[in-house]
This record gives sequence, C-alpha cells and structure tokens, in this order.
Amino acid sequence: MNESETLLQQVERATTAADLFGAPSSDTAARRRARRTQRVLALHLHPDRPAAGLDPARATAAFVKATGFYEAWTREAEGGTAGALRGRRGSYRLGGLVGQGTVANLYDVAGADAVVKLARRPASSRFLLNERTALRALGELTATRDGGWLAPYFPRLIDTATVVDPATQERREANVLGSLTRADGFYSLAQVRQAVPDGLDGRDWAWMQRRLLRALAGAHQAGVVHGAVLPENVLIHPREHGVVLAGWSFATRPGHPPQGRVASQAAAYPPEATAPGGVLTPASDVAMLGALALTMLRPDERAQRRFATGCRQTAPGMRPRAADLLGEYDELLEGLYGARRFRPFDLAV
Repeated sequence: MNESETLLQQVERATTAADLFGAPSSDTAARRRARRTQRVLALHLHPDRPAAGLDPARATAAFVKATGFYEAWTREAEGGTAGALRGRRGSYRLGGLVGQGTVANLYDVAGADAVVKLARRPASSRFLLNERTALRALGELTATRDGGWLAPYFPRLIDTATVVDPATQERREANVLGSLTRADGFYSLAQVRQAVPDGLDGRDWAWMQRRLLRALAGAHQAGVVHGAVLPENVLIHPREHGVVLAGWSFATRPGHPPQGRVASQAAAYPPEATAPGGVLTPASDVAMLGALALTMLRPDERAQRRFATGCRQTAPGMRPRAADLLGEYDELLEGLYGARRFRPFDLAV
C-alpha cells in the first residue's frame, strides 16, 4: 500500500479531529505539526490533483472531511469551543475559520458582525501591532469632517486582545475587526482573478482602481504606507461596487524599512522594498497598485496597462502621487468610455 492510500484510509477511519492532528493545543509546535499534517493530506487528496491510483470520489470526500476536522481542531486550539477571547472592550467567542493570511488566521465571531485576526505565532504578533497602529491612524482621519467619506475603504478596528497560552505563557496578539467576509458579500481580488482567469474588462477594473486610488490617497494623507497592495488584500463587493483595502499587517510610516513581504509575490514589489537598506514611501504603494492592475487587467486593455506601467517607474521620485492620479485616471477613463455609468459586475465563484 502506498502513502496516498494509507493517508486516505487514515482519514476515512478518523472520527474526530484529534485522530488526525492530535490533541488541540495553542502551543506553537502543536499548531505547526497540525498545519504540516494538513498540507500533506492536501498534497495527496486535493480534488484538483489527487494522487495517482486513488479513486477521485473517495479522495475528494476525504479531503473535505480532513479540511473540516482541521478547521475544528484550529477553533478548539484557539479557544473557540472552550471560552471567549477577552479584549480590552469586550469578550468575543470565536466561530469558524474564515481566512488565513500570511501571518494570522481570521475567525468569525459568534453573534457579532466582526472577525478576530489572531497571530499564528508569537513572533507574528508584531505585525498585528503594525496593523493596530495603521488602523488607528486611519480611524483618526475618517473621524474628521473632511475624512469621513474614506471610512468605507478601510477595515474598522473594534478591539484588541492578547492571547496567553496557560501552559507555555506564549503571547499572541489579536485584533477584532468589522466583518468583511464572503458571507458579507466581499471577495478578494485573488478570488476574482481565479474566477476571471483571462483578466478583467477595463470597465470593470475602472471602478475598482478609482476606489483604490482614493483609499491610498487617504492612507498617505494619514501618514501610513500600506506596503502590501496585493490581490488577497483588496476586497470588493461586486453588487455594490464596494472596495476595502485590507491586510495592514505590513504597514509602516513613510521613510521606514519594509515590515515584511509576501515571498510568493516578489514581482509585485518595487525595487526599494527589496533593496538592502531600502525604505518605503507612498510611491511604493503606487508602484504596487500598478503591478496589481497589470495582474488584474485583460492583456488587450492596452491603454489602462500603459497607465499601470507608468506607476511602476524604477525611481520612486518618478512615480505620481495617488492623489494626483485620481484626476489623470478619470481623464483616461472618459477618453476610453465616455461619461461614467454604473456597470453591473457579476462574479460567478
């Protein structure tokens, strides 16, 4: 019997999450072992690439079962079934795992319009602190009379918490954010790219980029550089044409070095984000927005792709400011499509 068949039978025999992943624990080593086990199972059983020799129906059923068990294991390990997460302003009972980012997991909150973003490792807590600092600065901006219109473009920081493992005393930071999940009608641009693999019609990308330019202009006005304008960090609401710039874990102040990078998306970063001693500025976000546009647009959208390429100048000082690009982009769109009109965006995912 080969390894794939052995793993398949192991999943089929399992009756609890502990049968596959061991006793739930928030200990770093235990969570690392559980993640490794889940990756191995996915490698052999994923319905898009089941191992040779396995019955596809059995492999798919086992993959779904293992994934459900892993999510249950993670919830219990984080205390979702054992108690509430205690924040500075209230308590929150963790529900299901609704997302996994580079440094943190996202859980919905039972009975509340919120999600908990919890660092997966103690060392990742600094990124949650980065996010707090950024969202507080953005919150100060959107609380003003002139900046209030920007509020829909940013996540809302509701509360913060520190999770302490009683056995190891490991400390991990958590942020409680306003809910922006698929259940709320939001999808990441990474999901959009999967659903529309040939790229977006320029008219659909237009409303997304206009709102992203506003979000970046607002962030830069607040003195914050996002530092990770990537498909998974941009959320859209297709029906309402909503856009939220999420994923502020790597945010920093202008003139400071990068706080982190997503290794799998190295091509999206501007030179200053990867150069030794490099620092980020608002121009870094503009360059990443250009890379995002080139990723999302159809190859034949030549005019908009030229516009995006202009945002990718090697020297940061040669790149336009996000606030200045708003007017330039509107002029481009008017020349391409005429007067603005609402265009429904149907996303089949």
